[in-house]
Amino acid sequence: MHKISWILASQSPRRAQLLSEAGVDFQPIKPPYNDPPHPEDTGAGPEQIAMQLSFQKALSVQKIIPNRHILAADTLIVMPDGSLAGTPVTRDQARLQITDMLNCAYWVVTGVTMLIPGQNGPIQLADRAQVTLGNIPDSELNAYLDTNQWQGKAGGYNLFDRQKAGWPVTVQGDETTVVGLPMGLLKDYFQDNF
Repeated sequence: MHKISWILASQSPRRAQLLSEAGVDFQPIKPPYNDPPHPEDTGAGPEQIAMQLSFQKALSVQKIIPNRHILAADTLIVMPDGSLAGTPVTRDQARLQITDMLNCAYWVVTGVTMLIPGQNGPIQLADRAQVTLGNIPDSELNAYLDTNQWQGKAGGYNLFDRQKAGWPVTVQGDETTVVGLPMGLLKDYFQDNF
C-alpha cells in the first residue's frame, strides 16, 4: 500500500512532533492564511469555530499547492466564563490569559481539516479536553513569561513543557488535543482510511 505524504498546514513544532511519533509522512508549510490570534465568537460552537479556522488554513495551502493531501488544525480555549481565547500576542495578554485560568478548569478545543485530492469536500474532526490549572506563584509565572515560551501557543503555554516544569496542570481527555492535534481521533482515521 502506498504511503501518503501529507502537507501539514502549520509550522508548529508540537504538531510536527505528534505526526512524526505516529509515523505519518508529512511536510510542514506555513499557511498563507492570516490566522486571527483571538477567535471571533460567531455564535457557532467552539468545535465549529475551530474547524472553520482549520479549513481556512487548509484552503489557503491548497490554493498554492493543489492536488496534495493537506492537514490543518486550529486550537482555541474556552475560558471558565465561556468566552473564547486563542494565542496571546503580547506578554501582558499571556499573563492575563494564564492568570484567568489559574485554580479552575477550562476547555481546550482543536478542530482539524483534511483536504484529499478527488474527494468531494473536506473531512473535519474536532475534539475537546478539560484542563485544570492549579496555582502558580507570581514569581514563577513572571519567570516563565520572561522566557517568551508563551509565544505562538494557544492559552500561552505548552502542556507537555509545563508538565515537565512541574506546573500543577491536569487533563481529562486526550492530551494531544490540548497540544494542538487530536491524535486519538487522527490515528483511528489514518488506520481506517490510509
